[in-house]
Amino acid sequence: MAPFIVKIDPYEIEKTLNRMFSPEWLRDTAAKAGYVQRSRKIDPATLFWILVLGFGVGVQRTLASLRRAYETAAAETLVPSAFYYRFNKGLIAFLKECLAHGIADLATSYQPHHFR
Repeated sequence: MAPFIVKIDPYEIEKTLNRMFSPEWLRDTAAKAGYVQRSRKIDPATLFWILVLGFGVGVQRTLASLRRAYETAAAETLVPSAFYYRFNKGLIAFLKECLAHGIADLATSYQPHHFR
């Protein structure tokens, strides 16, 4: 019996995440969750990806290192207090909505390759 060979798209995870969490969806959800009342320097879409991708196994991050990562990604310089102030109940509500959305999307759209 020949081995079952599946051609895997190396960008599949990136495409799926970008479909699930488009910048528009992230900004709209941040506004609905009460995280963003008006447009400011800190973009909720950029902050979301910094928080999600900024942690890894065995990696310890500080708020200062997350701020620096945000500044690099957004090409913005932030006063530390402006960044730290963003870690509030609104951010918690926003991230909870993102988590619920991600779980729901995966639950309804996931199909293993051998069932396609």
